[in-house]
Amino acid sequence: MDTSQQVTLIPRVRERSVAAPRQRRSIAEKRGIVEETLVEGASVARVARAHGINANQVFGWRRLYQAGRLGSASRP
Repeated sequence: MDTSQQVTLIPRVRERSVAAPRQRRSIAEKRGIVEETLVEGASVARVARAHGINANQVFGWRRLYQAGRLGSASRP
């Protein structure tokens, strides 16, 4: 019987989650998604979910669109 009080430490191995590759969207795609959210009664969250995007990202694109920095804006 081993009566040793010695503790052996086993190093933890961190598992990495495999993330999906980043999706790059063209300016035209971003503009189209933003324009979907500008329709009366449209929900930014629903539009974002339909395209597989976080709603915060769409809000950011909306700011760029309204500032005229997301290509040519069709609405002022």
